[in-house]
Amino acid sequence: MLHQPRRWLPGLVPLALLAGGSLWWKQADIERDLSQRSRDAITASGSTIDGKPWATVTALGRDVVVAGDAPADGAGIGAAATALQQRGVRQAIADTDLIPAADPFGWSARREGQTITLSGQVAPEGARERLVEAARRAVPGGEVSDLMTTARGVPAGAAAAGILGIEQLGRVASGSATLAGNAFRFTGNAADAAAQAAVTAALANLPQGIARGGVNLVIPGAATTEQAPAPAAILPVAPTPPAPPTPPPAVADWSAVRGQDGSLLLSGMVASEEARRRIIDAAMASTTGPVIDAMDVAAGLPANVEAKALAALKQLEGLATGTARIAGTTFSFSGVAATPAAFDSLAAAIRSSTSDGFSLGELIVAPPRIDPFTWSARKGEGAITLMGFAPSEAEKAAVLAETNRIAGGLRVVDQMRVASGFPSGVEFGPLSRAALAQLGRLTEGSAQLIGNRLTLAGRAPDAATSMAVRQALAELRAPIAAVADLSLPAAEIPAPVATPPLSADLMPPPPRVEAMAPPVADLPLPAVPPLAPAPPPPAAAPAPPAASAPAPTPPPVAAAPPPAPVSAPRPNCSAIMQTALEGDRILFDYWKAEQRSEHAAVLDRLATALKRCAPDERIEVAGHADLHNRTNQNQKLSEERAALMRSELVRRGVSAAMLDAVGYAETRPIAPSHSDESRALNRRVEFHVRPRG
Repeated sequence: MLHQPRRWLPGLVPLALLAGGSLWWKQADIERDLSQRSRDAITASGSTIDGKPWATVTALGRDVVVAGDAPADGAGIGAAATALQQRGVRQAIADTDLIPAADPFGWSARREGQTITLSGQVAPEGARERLVEAARRAVPGGEVSDLMTTARGVPAGAAAAGILGIEQLGRVASGSATLAGNAFRFTGNAADAAAQAAVTAALANLPQGIARGGVNLVIPGAATTEQAPAPAAILPVAPTPPAPPTPPPAVADWSAVRGQDGSLLLSGMVASEEARRRIIDAAMASTTGPVIDAMDVAAGLPANVEAKALAALKQLEGLATGTARIAGTTFSFSGVAATPAAFDSLAAAIRSSTSDGFSLGELIVAPPRIDPFTWSARKGEGAITLMGFAPSEAEKAAVLAETNRIAGGLRVVDQMRVASGFPSGVEFGPLSRAALAQLGRLTEGSAQLIGNRLTLAGRAPDAATSMAVRQALAELRAPIAAVADLSLPAAEIPAPVATPPLSADLMPPPPRVEAMAPPVADLPLPAVPPLAPAPPPPAAAPAPPAASAPAPTPPPVAAAPPPAPVSAPRPNCSAIMQTALEGDRILFDYWKAEQRSEHAAVLDRLATALKRCAPDERIEVAGHADLHNRTNQNQKLSEERAALMRSELVRRGVSAAMLDAVGYAETRPIAPSHSDESRALNRRVEFHVRPRG
């Protein structure tokens, strides 16, 4: 049977399919096993949020990627290190973010009847569960509403102080326990003096790191006390008791702090419970984040305090982070604007609202943070238009002055706004001046800055200017990534090589001209007119009669060889290719080698250009990957990207013999790997003309 392969060879096909399917199925099982064991190991190490896993683990072959919002700095790296220790894992990558920071920190527990509402921020190490359980013990059979959010950076001792405050809420009919930063306050209505004394004594010793912000307990029908009352002394009844002294008017002290996560921390004094409720309702309507109530009631406050607090909450909507504060009759406002429009109008609105009985104290409104930071200048249609953002008013004025200097009679239109977020390590002034200087050399075009990437696009007046502009951009140093997207007038673009018509290939070659003439008999003789009689020779022997012999025929003159054809200059393939690309880049999505929609137009232009190059040119199609996903698969990924672009060019009619696909993995970055925007520039395919020889 071994000598009859036609009988057993067909059986190899289903056997190979079965083996391949088994390997594929086994690969999926291996990846699921690596993911599950890595996830379980991370959870078992104690890296959780409220006792629940936060990390997701995805296996790619034997490499795993750990993702999710980590509870603390270093937790993502630690989770990847734990996954790497699992048997079978070759490499572990941490692609994690962080949960929001408690900035500012605030927390509160409020009791109204048999309901305790918990709000504010709690640490991720199981604090939520302990606080909720304490609230259930404080109001057995009651309702516990959990509105808390998990955050990092919660002060040490905050959970213990919160539990202590909740336990005391079980001794009062209504009240609140609040933490603003590390300051603890407690307010409530005690049933009697004994309950008042017990709560005050319990709150005398707060956990380490927590400061005493005040204890305000009220017995209905009795005076308010700030501390535990001393034993009442029995006083004799005076015949004429003196009139009680008039208490000094209460001094307004109220603040609202807006955090990065949209949280609002309310603290200070309000005139009544009704005022507190209205302020809380306004705060909840102005944000989607948590509202932490740390306010106390103090009778005798000026009537305009509540109105000013409500107006301040409305103004805080325009801030990303900030603080509004009322101190006596002075109102202060500071923070970072949420949008450019809010920055333009907020400071002016606050200054114009000082006719309500309050003087203006500190007013510091910083411009919004823009990420990525963008700025651009466009030259064309008789004007230079400036758009985007400048880091400060001074930088904006400097850019405007430089534009006016190079405008050369063009109008200057200023649409810039002020914003923060310009990349660190880069000077906006020199970079914008360099961009404007090169833009001024173009006939028309634009200079655009996105983060640390500068793109100059447009039409140069000639090839020399184009090369000079490209050279100037090439001299910009890291971390700036500069790209030139320049075109030339039609007269400056190299003409395509003339291609002879197809019929020329079918014509026979011209006859080869010999140095000597062929015999006369082999050539057809043209009609020759009769020759004029020759002049008589000098006197000598008499010439024989001319009519007796025919006149000899002169030999034909050999034809001159045709002039050698003038060879056309070799096309500059590199220049043709760069002109076609117009500065566009072939970029790829994270961990993918798939064509994107914007690739088609670039490939169409490039394919047309490559057909104008000499047929013996060798074009390197170079694939690259970014450092962020550095694994042993990066080489394969870069090769797949290069192969995809090569096949697309061949499909568009480019000779396959011209194109060589090469992968360089992550070894040739053009941008640093400190941000997603920079890493995206390294996930690319480039085209280079290889030297001949």
